[in-house]
Amino acid sequence: MTTPFITAIETALTEVVGRPVTGLVPETRFDRDLDLDSYMFVQFLLALEDQVPGLRFDPEAIGQHEFNLVSSLCDYIAQNSGAQTEDA
Repeated sequence: MTTPFITAIETALTEVVGRPVTGLVPETRFDRDLDLDSYMFVQFLLALEDQVPGLRFDPEAIGQHEFNLVSSLCDYIAQNSGAQTEDA
């Protein structure tokens, strides 16, 4: 799986929720498993931009329903940041 992206996601989540977030898997759901509301999710996306070079989100156009799974967010990062994964 996209280990560098999951690490970046965990780092950004840790910053937003104020507690360590580790052990994410592709099936982790941001709403149900991590209890992120829509405001926290936007804050998380902005923090994630700081973790992944070249990644930009438009908070007005992109919401939690597009990326409620870690795997769908990793796919978006791979396609929109120019960053490479180890298994790509």
